[in-house]
Amino acid sequence: MPAVLAILAAGISSRAGVDKVLADLGGHPVLLWSVAAGQVAGCFREIIVVAPPANLAAVLAVTQGRGSVRVIAGGATRTSSSWAALDAAGDAEIIAIHDGARPFVPPSLFQRCVEIAQRDGSAIAGLPLADTVRRANEAGAAREEIEREGLWAAQTPQVFGRGLLEKARLAAGDRSFSDDAAAVFAAGLSVKMVPGERRNLKITTLEDLGYARELVAKGLVGLPAWQVAR
Repeated sequence: MPAVLAILAAGISSRAGVDKVLADLGGHPVLLWSVAAGQVAGCFREIIVVAPPANLAAVLAVTQGRGSVRVIAGGATRTSSSWAALDAAGDAEIIAIHDGARPFVPPSLFQRCVEIAQRDGSAIAGLPLADTVRRANEAGAAREEIEREGLWAAQTPQVFGRGLLEKARLAAGDRSFSDDAAAVFAAGLSVKMVPGERRNLKITTLEDLGYARELVAKGLVGLPAWQVAR
Protein backbone atom coordinates (compact mmCIF):
# COMPACT_ATOMS: atom_id res chain seq x y z
CA MET A 1 0.00 0.00 0.00
CA PRO A 2 1.49 3.39 -0.96
CA ALA A 3 2.07 5.59 2.08
CA VAL A 4 2.54 9.34 2.43
CA LEU A 5 3.90 11.25 5.41
CA ALA A 6 2.25 14.57 6.26
CA ILE A 7 4.25 16.78 8.64
CA LEU A 8 2.07 19.46 10.22
CA ALA A 9 4.00 22.71 10.62
CA ALA A 10 1.19 25.27 10.23
CA GLY A 11 0.79 26.27 13.88
CA ILE A 12 1.41 29.79 15.14
CA SER A 13 3.75 28.70 18.00
CA SER A 14 2.02 31.05 20.43
CA ARG A 15 3.33 29.31 23.55
CA ALA A 16 6.92 29.16 22.30
CA GLY A 17 6.99 32.80 21.22
CA VAL A 18 9.11 31.85 18.18
CA ASP A 19 8.49 29.86 15.01
CA LYS A 20 9.55 26.62 16.64
CA VAL A 21 9.62 24.46 13.49
CA LEU A 22 12.12 26.84 11.88
CA ALA A 23 14.16 27.37 15.06
CA ASP A 24 17.74 26.10 15.03
CA LEU A 25 18.34 22.67 16.53
CA GLY A 26 21.86 21.35 16.18
CA GLY A 27 22.52 23.42 13.07
CA HIS A 28 19.28 22.49 11.30
CA PRO A 29 15.71 23.80 11.53
CA VAL A 30 13.55 21.72 13.87
CA LEU A 31 11.32 20.76 10.93
CA LEU A 32 14.15 19.08 9.03
CA TRP A 33 14.71 16.55 11.80
CA SER A 34 11.27 15.04 11.13
CA VAL A 35 11.80 15.25 7.37
CA ALA A 36 15.09 13.38 7.73
CA ALA A 37 13.51 10.68 9.92
CA GLY A 38 10.70 10.21 7.42
CA GLN A 39 13.14 9.81 4.55
CA VAL A 40 15.38 7.39 6.44
CA ALA A 41 12.32 5.31 7.38
CA GLY A 42 12.04 4.40 3.69
CA CYS A 43 8.33 3.62 3.83
CA PHE A 44 6.92 6.81 2.29
CA ARG A 45 6.71 7.65 -1.38
CA GLU A 46 6.42 11.35 -0.54
CA ILE A 47 6.60 13.76 2.38
CA ILE A 48 4.08 16.61 2.48
CA VAL A 49 4.87 19.53 4.77
CA VAL A 50 1.81 21.56 5.74
CA ALA A 51 2.95 25.14 6.38
CA PRO A 52 1.26 28.41 7.40
CA PRO A 53 0.18 30.36 4.29
CA ALA A 54 2.03 33.43 5.60
CA ASN A 55 5.25 31.44 6.04
CA LEU A 56 5.13 29.27 2.94
CA ALA A 57 8.22 30.79 1.35
CA ALA A 58 10.40 30.21 4.43
CA VAL A 59 9.36 26.56 4.70
CA LEU A 60 9.92 26.07 0.97
CA ALA A 61 13.43 27.48 1.37
CA VAL A 62 14.48 25.09 4.14
CA THR A 63 13.02 21.99 2.41
CA GLN A 64 14.35 22.75 -1.06
CA GLY A 65 16.61 20.03 -2.42
CA ARG A 66 15.52 17.46 0.17
CA GLY A 67 14.13 14.90 -2.26
CA SER A 68 10.44 14.00 -2.44
CA VAL A 69 9.24 16.80 -0.17
CA ARG A 70 6.26 18.96 -1.13
CA VAL A 71 5.07 22.01 0.77
CA ILE A 72 1.39 23.00 0.86
CA ALA A 73 -0.57 25.65 2.71
CA GLY A 74 -2.38 24.60 5.86
CA GLY A 75 -5.63 25.78 7.40
CA ALA A 76 -6.62 27.87 10.39
CA THR A 77 -6.76 24.83 12.72
CA ARG A 78 -4.79 21.65 13.18
CA THR A 79 -7.74 19.63 11.91
CA SER A 80 -8.15 21.69 8.74
CA SER A 81 -4.43 21.28 8.07
CA SER A 82 -4.84 17.50 8.37
CA TRP A 83 -7.69 17.58 5.85
CA ALA A 84 -5.50 19.63 3.49
CA ALA A 85 -2.83 16.93 3.79
CA LEU A 86 -5.40 14.24 3.06
CA ASP A 87 -6.42 16.05 -0.14
CA ALA A 88 -2.78 16.45 -1.15
CA ALA A 89 -1.96 12.77 -0.56
CA GLY A 90 -3.50 11.75 -3.87
CA ASP A 91 -4.22 8.05 -4.12
CA ALA A 92 -2.09 7.05 -1.13
CA GLU A 93 -3.86 4.37 0.88
CA ILE A 94 -1.92 5.05 4.09
CA ILE A 95 -1.48 8.56 5.50
CA ALA A 96 0.88 9.18 8.42
CA ILE A 97 0.41 12.50 10.23
CA HIS A 98 3.24 13.85 12.36
CA ASP A 99 3.77 17.06 14.32
CA GLY A 100 6.66 19.10 12.96
CA ALA A 101 7.45 20.05 16.55
CA ARG A 102 8.44 16.46 17.41
CA PRO A 103 11.97 16.39 15.97
CA PHE A 104 13.29 13.27 17.66
CA VAL A 105 10.88 10.74 16.17
CA PRO A 106 12.93 7.62 15.29
CA PRO A 107 12.63 6.29 11.72
CA SER A 108 11.78 2.90 13.26
CA LEU A 109 8.64 4.38 14.85
CA PHE A 110 7.43 5.54 11.44
CA GLN A 111 8.09 2.06 10.05
CA ARG A 112 6.32 0.30 12.91
CA CYS A 113 3.24 2.52 12.78
CA VAL A 114 2.90 2.17 9.00
CA GLU A 115 3.14 -1.62 9.23
CA ILE A 116 0.47 -1.78 11.93
CA ALA A 117 -1.84 0.62 10.08
CA GLN A 118 -1.54 -1.45 6.91
CA ARG A 119 -2.70 -4.46 8.90
CA ASP A 120 -5.18 -2.94 11.38
CA GLY A 121 -6.29 0.32 9.78
CA SER A 122 -4.66 2.71 12.25
CA ALA A 123 -1.68 3.11 14.56
CA ILE A 124 -1.41 5.91 17.12
CA ALA A 125 1.97 6.27 18.82
CA GLY A 126 1.72 6.92 22.53
CA LEU A 127 2.98 6.08 25.99
CA PRO A 128 0.98 4.43 28.79
CA LEU A 129 0.85 6.85 31.72
CA ALA A 130 3.25 5.92 34.50
CA ASP A 131 2.75 8.90 36.83
CA THR A 132 -0.06 9.30 39.33
CA VAL A 133 -2.78 11.48 37.79
CA ARG A 134 -4.82 13.91 39.89
CA ARG A 135 -7.54 16.36 38.95
CA ALA A 136 -7.23 19.82 40.53
CA ASN A 137 -9.33 22.98 40.56
CA GLU A 138 -8.24 26.32 39.09
CA ALA A 139 -6.46 27.22 42.33
CA GLY A 140 -4.34 24.07 42.11
CA ALA A 141 -6.04 22.23 44.95
CA ALA A 142 -6.16 18.48 44.32
CA ARG A 143 -9.71 17.12 44.06
CA GLU A 144 -9.43 13.50 43.02
CA GLU A 145 -6.98 10.85 41.86
CA ILE A 146 -7.72 9.38 38.44
CA GLU A 147 -7.17 5.71 37.77
CA ARG A 148 -4.29 5.60 35.27
CA GLU A 149 -4.83 2.05 34.04
CA GLY A 150 -5.61 2.20 30.35
CA LEU A 151 -4.59 5.88 30.00
CA TRP A 152 -2.11 6.82 27.30
CA ALA A 153 -0.33 10.06 26.41
CA ALA A 154 -0.80 10.34 22.65
CA GLN A 155 2.13 11.23 20.40
CA THR A 156 2.60 11.33 16.66
CA PRO A 157 2.94 9.78 14.15
CA GLN A 158 -0.71 8.88 13.87
CA VAL A 159 -1.18 6.64 10.86
CA PHE A 160 -4.48 5.78 9.18
CA GLY A 161 -5.93 4.03 6.22
CA ARG A 162 -7.40 6.60 3.83
CA GLY A 163 -10.94 5.32 4.41
CA LEU A 164 -10.81 6.07 8.14
CA LEU A 165 -9.71 9.66 7.60
CA GLU A 166 -12.29 10.27 4.90
CA LYS A 167 -15.08 9.00 7.17
CA ALA A 168 -13.76 11.12 10.04
CA ARG A 169 -13.71 14.25 7.88
CA LEU A 170 -17.25 13.64 6.68
CA ALA A 171 -18.48 13.24 10.26
CA ALA A 172 -16.45 16.18 11.62
CA GLY A 173 -18.02 18.95 9.60
CA ASP A 174 -16.54 22.22 10.84
CA ARG A 175 -15.38 20.83 14.18
CA SER A 176 -11.74 20.91 15.26
CA PHE A 177 -9.93 18.30 17.33
CA SER A 178 -6.77 18.13 19.41
CA ASP A 179 -5.36 15.42 17.16
CA ASP A 180 -6.40 13.15 14.32
CA ALA A 181 -7.13 10.18 16.54
CA ALA A 182 -9.76 12.31 18.32
CA ALA A 183 -11.42 13.12 15.00
CA VAL A 184 -11.53 9.44 14.04
CA PHE A 185 -12.83 8.42 17.47
CA ALA A 186 -15.51 11.14 17.37
CA ALA A 187 -16.79 9.56 14.14
CA GLY A 188 -17.43 6.33 16.05
CA LEU A 189 -14.40 4.58 14.60
CA SER A 190 -11.76 2.73 16.60
CA VAL A 191 -8.07 3.61 16.76
CA LYS A 192 -5.19 1.39 17.78
CA MET A 193 -2.59 2.63 20.27
CA VAL A 194 0.97 1.40 19.81
CA PRO A 195 4.02 2.04 22.02
CA GLY A 196 5.80 5.26 21.12
CA GLU A 197 9.19 6.52 22.27
CA ARG A 198 10.21 8.54 25.35
CA ARG A 199 12.56 10.68 23.29
CA ASN A 200 9.73 11.62 20.89
CA LEU A 201 9.07 14.80 22.82
CA LYS A 202 7.06 17.75 21.57
CA ILE A 203 8.53 21.25 21.55
CA THR A 204 5.79 23.54 22.83
CA THR A 205 7.58 26.19 24.89
CA LEU A 206 10.97 27.90 24.84
CA GLU A 207 11.93 25.68 27.77
CA ASP A 208 11.19 22.61 25.61
CA LEU A 209 13.35 24.03 22.83
CA GLY A 210 16.19 24.64 25.27
CA TYR A 211 15.92 21.08 26.57
CA ALA A 212 15.96 19.69 23.01
CA ARG A 213 19.08 21.71 22.25
CA GLU A 214 20.72 20.40 25.40
CA LEU A 215 20.02 16.80 24.34
CA VAL A 216 21.61 17.47 20.95
CA ALA A 217 24.62 19.27 22.45
CA LYS A 218 25.27 16.32 24.77
CA GLY A 219 25.11 13.88 21.86
CA LEU A 220 22.08 12.07 23.27
CA VAL A 221 20.16 12.45 19.99
CA GLY A 222 21.34 13.01 16.46
CA LEU A 223 19.91 13.92 13.08
CA PRO A 224 19.13 10.79 11.03
CA ALA A 225 21.45 10.40 8.04
CA TRP A 226 19.95 11.86 4.89
CA GLN A 227 19.09 9.52 2.04
CA VAL A 228 19.36 12.28 -0.54
CA ALA A 229 22.13 14.67 -1.47
CA ARG A 230 22.13 17.93 0.46
